[in-house]
Amino acid sequence: MSVSKVQKLFFRFSYYKNLDLTSPYPSFQARDMTTTHTMHYITKPPCDPKIMTFGAFHTDHMLEIDWTEKMGWSRPQIIPFKSFSIHPFAACLHYAIECFEGAKAYKGPNKTIRTFRLDCNMYRMKQSAKRLSLPDFDGAELQKCIEGLLKVDQDWIPDRPGFSCYIRPTIIATEEALGVRASSRAKLFVVLCPVGPYFPSGLKPVRVFCNTTTIRSAPGGVGGYKVAGNYAPTVMPLKEVQQIGFHQNLWMLPDGLVQEMGVCNLFFFWKNKQGERELVTPQLDGTILPGIVRDSLLELTRDMKQFKVIEKKVYIQEVIEAISEGRMIEMFGSGTAVSIQPIEAIGYNDKIYEVKYDPKLNAGELSHQLFDMITEIQTGSKPHKWINVV
Repeated sequence: MSVSKVQKLFFRFSYYKNLDLTSPYPSFQARDMTTTHTMHYITKPPCDPKIMTFGAFHTDHMLEIDWTEKMGWSRPQIIPFKSFSIHPFAACLHYAIECFEGAKAYKGPNKTIRTFRLDCNMYRMKQSAKRLSLPDFDGAELQKCIEGLLKVDQDWIPDRPGFSCYIRPTIIATEEALGVRASSRAKLFVVLCPVGPYFPSGLKPVRVFCNTTTIRSAPGGVGGYKVAGNYAPTVMPLKEVQQIGFHQNLWMLPDGLVQEMGVCNLFFFWKNKQGERELVTPQLDGTILPGIVRDSLLELTRDMKQFKVIEKKVYIQEVIEAISEGRMIEMFGSGTAVSIQPIEAIGYNDKIYEVKYDPKLNAGELSHQLFDMITEIQTGSKPHKWINVV
């Protein structure tokens, strides 16, 4: 096969193409789900972005499914939101044997409930669970259960532009014994929380610090999975860079191989040395989370056919060179919570490198356009292959 054909296949790769959500093992079934409505409904917060901040409020109900090695999965239950009683020896507390997902539901026209690529979240969660030896499940059945939960708590989904309902599916190991091994017990649960716009006053560019002393994930590790152990070690480095005037870390390996920004995937829109415009994002090499918004942006921009769209190894040295030579058009991150995150400057080796953006848009032209496109797909009236109307 020629080099050009190999490149074409690689650049068109999608982690979420031809999703297989089935399980080779017996799974719970949505048709068996029971619902117990709460007797004590919570007062809903106002749709104020200063009040309805990320993760501040939970809805009235939750989904709970237990698993044991001997009995398999229990029947799914929608129950009143509650706290868990958990044994102090539970494996999730000691060895971080737990994984989770993050998705969103939106209110569309006529108060319809719209989920955005929830099947992709189910697929990614199955991969994370497998990596931690947590029990497998049928992703399509879990999606149906989540949709049932959304119907029960549909009044919690804000009916205002920019607002949404965050969906947090989680699996934790609950075996009541110490010891590093596959857990014989687990709990799958899903909670919901209403959230306002990530940027109440519109898009807002951030300053990022190129961290040369701390590594988020290493080759052969679990950076490509949404597991709990990836997140706790990033808290201290985040506090440190915030103290010196930055908003997030830009993660990379010791040789300068760029990975992510905070908990976002990264995009570089630049002119290459031949003067051609390229949108470049670090390739999925096992150290980078396969973001669902990332995947969506790649497809949207490839469909534009206005510039090259490339997944490849990106080194910080070539990023700095592109900025210094005036070839960097804009930089931005992407993720479920933030959607699009413009970048206005990066700090590297005691120097600040300013990145272009339109101050009227608080973003670059491309990132602003992509933000509008994603938002319209998620909340608009037109049908789209990425939207499922519940």
